[in-house]
Amino acid sequence: MKSLFALTVFCACLIAVSGCSRQSAEKTRYDMEKMAYAAGRLSEKINVQPDMATKADTTNLLSAFEDIVKFYTDHRGDPNVQNDHKSAAEMAHMAVSAEVARARIFTAQKNPDSVLAAYRRIGSDIPADREELAASTMALAMVYRALNQFDSTLTIYDRLLASYYPPIDSLKRVNIDIVAIPIDKIKILQSLPGKVGIERALSDAVAYYEKLKRSFADNPFIVRAARTDLGRIYSMTDKWDSAIEELSQVTDSSGRLDTQAQVIIANIYEGPKKDPTRAAALFKEIIERKPDSATLGSSLLHLGVILCSQKQYDDGRRYLTDLKEKFSRHQQLAAPAQLYFALSFEQDGHWDRALSELQWLLENYPYTEEAFKAALYIPQHFAREKDQKMTDLWYQRAEEFFQAAIKNKQGQSASMAAYLFLANTYRDMKKYEEALTTLDKMYSLAPKSRIGANALYNAAGLALFAMKDSVRAQGYLDRLNKEFGPIDTAAFRRAGKTDLNLESIQ
Repeated sequence: MKSLFALTVFCACLIAVSGCSRQSAEKTRYDMEKMAYAAGRLSEKINVQPDMATKADTTNLLSAFEDIVKFYTDHRGDPNVQNDHKSAAEMAHMAVSAEVARARIFTAQKNPDSVLAAYRRIGSDIPADREELAASTMALAMVYRALNQFDSTLTIYDRLLASYYPPIDSLKRVNIDIVAIPIDKIKILQSLPGKVGIERALSDAVAYYEKLKRSFADNPFIVRAARTDLGRIYSMTDKWDSAIEELSQVTDSSGRLDTQAQVIIANIYEGPKKDPTRAAALFKEIIERKPDSATLGSSLLHLGVILCSQKQYDDGRRYLTDLKEKFSRHQQLAAPAQLYFALSFEQDGHWDRALSELQWLLENYPYTEEAFKAALYIPQHFAREKDQKMTDLWYQRAEEFFQAAIKNKQGQSASMAAYLFLANTYRDMKKYEEALTTLDKMYSLAPKSRIGANALYNAAGLALFAMKDSVRAQGYLDRLNKEFGPIDTAAFRRAGKTDLNLESIQ
């Protein structure tokens, strides 16, 4: 009896200890969940009324996420947590989410070092599942890309392609970001001087997509993604017929040609294939399919422009007007539509109406590239007509317009475009010193970037071809060579152009 009693007591104590241990792990996880819930409520409050959020609110939110990560770090080694794999995994997941949230806050604060540190901790310091690790690693690559640290970007890309294969998640969904990596690798290499490694990247990309098609022939989602991106690769390398052939086999669940594939094919016919009639027919089909809003807006714009270029002005303007009405609040679509709408009247011999529509563009979408084009186009038109009084008047207005846009501080992209158009305006007015000063300012605001490189390149062209100052031009070229690598100066001198643009360096 004694031994039976002792065994019963021992078993009861063992069960009690085991229960307490499990309860303690759940309690630890629950405490972390409460912290995550509180941080989520604070984040929701800021997101609902972002204009009302103060710096202190952001600081408190950042602190809340940091506390979650610290709590995880302090408790992940607890024996009761280590022995409860479910609770440990859920706590790690919360810590990963907190690190991602911290990275996003640091991104908004333009603190790249902290962004990089947060993403690096995921997977190295905090365990992450396959999807979490892929997402954080992809985000890390995007940070490096934004910083123009392309060597690091490409290294991470290669690691992702190797580690995240096949590019599908646990629910058999295709990770579109991973599948698109080979395309972005090519874009990066195409933007670099010398385009070193481009041929290898193209070959690897084709092999990657062909392997996906071959290995997962029974998965229509993977095959569709692979064919679409392979078609894009062929488009990027001017293999238009191969691109069309590949994309024509991309179908949706109903067996119809996939809308996005159809858009790419239409663009090929509109551009390099120079078949506007075929392109217009394809864009009409796309519009009739009632696609998503972005595809609809883009298709309306392309169709309107094509028809106007074919002198079908009434039909073309009808599509452009439809676009402007449907997307009046989306200036990235409405502004180009208004510009082409205005220019169609000039093409049709009605300059007064064209001028009125261009002025409407300047007034309603003043900080868009289309408005910048219009502001410079108007005086250039009068200059071609040899109307000196109107030319001088509109160049002065253009100068004031660009200066106002710069002062308004609409972001780096808009500011750089405004500086460039201002430099072009000074060039047209033969105010070359002012043009060079403007380009120097561009470089000072965006050093060690493609924009900065092009500012130096354009300054060199202006000095050499407009001012006939070879010494000054060479100074700009020397800076360009020193800071951005070798430039083909012979090709530069042969070009003999003073047009200023952001794509001078290939």
